[in-house]
Amino acid sequence: MTKTLLKMRIVILSIALLLCSVCVSQAYEDTSLEDDDFAEFEQFEADEDTPSNDFSEEEVPVLKPKLNVNKEQFETNIDADDIVVEDEDNEFEHFQDPEEFEGYQDTTPRTAEQPKITISQVPIMIRPRWDAYWLEGILCCLLAAYALAYVIGRTKNTAIATNFLKLHKPLLDENFTLVGESGLDVVSADERGWRREAEHCFTMWCSGRQCCEGMLLTLKLIKRQDLVHVLLGVVRPTPDTLLIRVELGKDDCDPFVLCIAQKKIATRLAKEMQDLSMFCPERRAGDKHGLPAALGVLSECAEATAGVLDARVTAALQRYHAHVQYIHVSDRYCGPKQMEETVATKPPETERVMLVSLALGPDGGGDEVRPLLLLVFYLLDKIKRLRLSKEALSKCEKRRVKATEAWVRGAHAARQEQAAQRREEKRKQEKERILAEDDPEKQRRWELKEQKRQQKRKAPKMKQLKVKAL
Repeated sequence: MTKTLLKMRIVILSIALLLCSVCVSQAYEDTSLEDDDFAEFEQFEADEDTPSNDFSEEEVPVLKPKLNVNKEQFETNIDADDIVVEDEDNEFEHFQDPEEFEGYQDTTPRTAEQPKITISQVPIMIRPRWDAYWLEGILCCLLAAYALAYVIGRTKNTAIATNFLKLHKPLLDENFTLVGESGLDVVSADERGWRREAEHCFTMWCSGRQCCEGMLLTLKLIKRQDLVHVLLGVVRPTPDTLLIRVELGKDDCDPFVLCIAQKKIATRLAKEMQDLSMFCPERRAGDKHGLPAALGVLSECAEATAGVLDARVTAALQRYHAHVQYIHVSDRYCGPKQMEETVATKPPETERVMLVSLALGPDGGGDEVRPLLLLVFYLLDKIKRLRLSKEALSKCEKRRVKATEAWVRGAHAARQEQAAQRREEKRKQEKERILAEDDPEKQRRWELKEQKRQQKRKAPKMKQLKVKAL
């Protein structure tokens, strides 16, 4: 009896648990899917009448999707044009599958025409903003300043040259027959005067005087027309200079070289000028010759120095030494030294000249120019009358002979070096030509020949003496 009751209780408990599970499942069932567009799958039995070749005779259940869609909603949302026929050969069928675009609702109506893009015409408002052109403004100001400085500087240089000519042309007319040039490039078209070589450089040729063949005046002023040079001149000022080049005749000067210059300029000239570096290797202080300590003397012959620097010349140099840059007298003047790279095939042409460089004061000089011009004319007459002794003259001639021989040896060594370079280039070309050929026998003969040449070159040179048989 007890066993029967126990079985009944187990059956009733199992039925109650089953009913509870069914109720819980119905309670948590999602009822919102009933009216939705998503598909709900149901189980159908397979058709018994359809034969199957691939499976056994047992019945196989097949799951087919069934779409529960409201009929009215289907008719309103789907048109005949939206129906897509599935084709197995269409590789883009996934674009037509609505399930690929879940949650996307295309509300835009589909039309056959492409949408038109209209661009509205917005008026352009141009407003002047000068602060955006500050760089252009600075450049324009610089160009205007440069142009203004050019006009002002050119005018001032022309005025200085004209003023110099007015002050000192009477003195030049007293010493020379022909003063100045005439033409299109002269400063003043009415009379003979300066010839404009540049905006800051003027030249004037004077001729027709004893003790010289002619004199060339070159007025080199500050580049006042160049704004950059003017600004640099504030940091490192340079004066206006007057360069005087006097061409002496063959009988107007004995053979000697003499230079009186400021100490810094004398050092520079001794290194750069060919005649000073060759004939005047030593530099002496000016106070040893009665000159100011700021001046230095480069002299080849002491007798010539004593003859030129008399009391009048010494007094003028002591008074105006600040305006005298250098006085260079030479019978072998050939300009600056030649570069080592250039090889001269003939000796340089020499001239008998006297070069004078004068530093002018502000505005083209003043009262110091006339005494210095008179000093130049006095030196011309002094050099013309100066005659060296036989001993001093012979020493000077010997120095010139040695200098000529040294130049000839240097030129010969340079020619030999050039010839050696040409032979070496020729051997290199021959070697390249031999190595380019495919003839080992010819290459071997050329190597033997080259070895013999090298051995002969390294062998000591010996003299052969012929002895006559008795």
